[in-house]
Amino acid sequence: MATQHPDSASCRVTVSEEPNEAVECCRRDGLGCDEYLVDYMGKLTPYHQIGIIIKKMIEETDLVPGEDVYITPRMVSSFREEPFRQLMTTLAVVEGIYECYKRFGVQGIHYIVQAFTSTLEDLRLCKERSESILRLVGKHLKMDTADMGFRMLPLLGGLAEQLSIDRYLPNLIETLQVNDFIRIFIGKSETAMLYGHMASVLSCKLAISESYRVAQRYGVDLYPILGVGALPFRGHLTLENAENVLREYKGARTYTIQSGLRYDHGADKTKRLIERLKSGVNLKPLEYSEEDVKKMKRSIFIFAKNYLIELSEVQDIVRKISDYIPKQRERLLDFEEVSYYRELRNVKSILSLCEDKTLRRHLVDFMEKAFKKPPRWFKFVASLYTCGLPPEFLGTGKALKEVKETLGSGWVDRLVEDVYPSIREDLKFASRFLITDPESNILLTDKILEDIELLKENFEFEELDESYRILSSVTSSYLKEAIYGKPMERQRLAILISEGELAEYLDGSLKDNLSRMILDLGKIRKSLA
Repeated sequence: MATQHPDSASCRVTVSEEPNEAVECCRRDGLGCDEYLVDYMGKLTPYHQIGIIIKKMIEETDLVPGEDVYITPRMVSSFREEPFRQLMTTLAVVEGIYECYKRFGVQGIHYIVQAFTSTLEDLRLCKERSESILRLVGKHLKMDTADMGFRMLPLLGGLAEQLSIDRYLPNLIETLQVNDFIRIFIGKSETAMLYGHMASVLSCKLAISESYRVAQRYGVDLYPILGVGALPFRGHLTLENAENVLREYKGARTYTIQSGLRYDHGADKTKRLIERLKSGVNLKPLEYSEEDVKKMKRSIFIFAKNYLIELSEVQDIVRKISDYIPKQRERLLDFEEVSYYRELRNVKSILSLCEDKTLRRHLVDFMEKAFKKPPRWFKFVASLYTCGLPPEFLGTGKALKEVKETLGSGWVDRLVEDVYPSIREDLKFASRFLITDPESNILLTDKILEDIELLKENFEFEELDESYRILSSVTSSYLKEAIYGKPMERQRLAILISEGELAEYLDGSLKDNLSRMILDLGKIRKSLA
């Protein structure tokens, strides 16, 4: 599934370019994706975009939308807060269906992704509302809609939803009256930002495993979508790491191919990765014993607590830095995301899943401190990486130590070797961009540095990329000036970003130089966020 994520450092894609992007992603002689996600959640996506994509797909390829390739919208989450945007998105979907129906007589769009829904009743009403509009348009445009309908795909991007999927999925199957198959969307990015990398990895793995157990009980087939990006914090889906991803998330049947991968890693590598995913995706899902599940959940809350403790020390400056991260897609104002993240945090539900009273109390203390108003996930990840502090390291060392003290060394060994064996490669990759010099890294604190030293005792770190070190240090100096108003001496600087690409920073405005440096740092690590 190709997506419209704003995580590419090398390419800014405007809404007018997205229809061509969709065709190139899906055509057989292009990337060969099976699905393209049109995003209306917080994005300045024109309502006619779906219709334009369907038309171009029909005119420029031999693909039949709805049969050979899927065009799938992500709809704004709340009907109560945004009723007209949801209705307009539904009309956009119906326009796309009509364009395909005129040419092929088939329903061109089958799936609608809905971001966080407060209740399953909201999801049912959204399906009912969308099908009602489809029938109305069909009546007036002489389109036979008798056998048409929509399958709603809930996006489970929060820790509470993922960890309670054994209760959520049965209700979903019954509410939507599913008797054949179901798709669910499991997202890693928001869970990682709000509760840390380790917590999100374990949560996603549990969600996939537990959802298969439920689906089997109800006699329906399950096809989970896993939302992942190129950097380890967001899933580490790259050609070089493909085998690890396929092993870690056995049971996932669809993977998101995001902008950072397509543009920063290049079309050739992306196409080869897609071919590998298609050949290796049908793996038997992971199974965990009841005792494993219990220990994984306990570990998740320990990782979350330690992550939040360290994040709370730097959250103010991270928020300020995030204002300087360039927007690589055209977005609306952030009001939707504020509501979205508020729901994702879902503090009461999360605390109800944590059995340890002491741990629960610590979580309450730091949940609000860590982020009063979280930035968008891509700005968050880019901010930390830009300063030389990959977020994979926040709280991880101390959490592993606490897990060992609480659940035993045997469980920690099993966690690292069997449950999440890719942790070694993930931390090794991220260490190439880790700057542990407090003079150069404006986010480094004594607690965070102590945590990193604990990890170094048990994990292999790579040598810091020298070009990255120089550029990150200069960028941090610019950020200090921008945030604190401390003038710095202007420097002429040239950095080799990649073979054949030399970036020069001469005179210019502070903001222009900052934007260029932040993007060039993203090019070096091959993803903005």
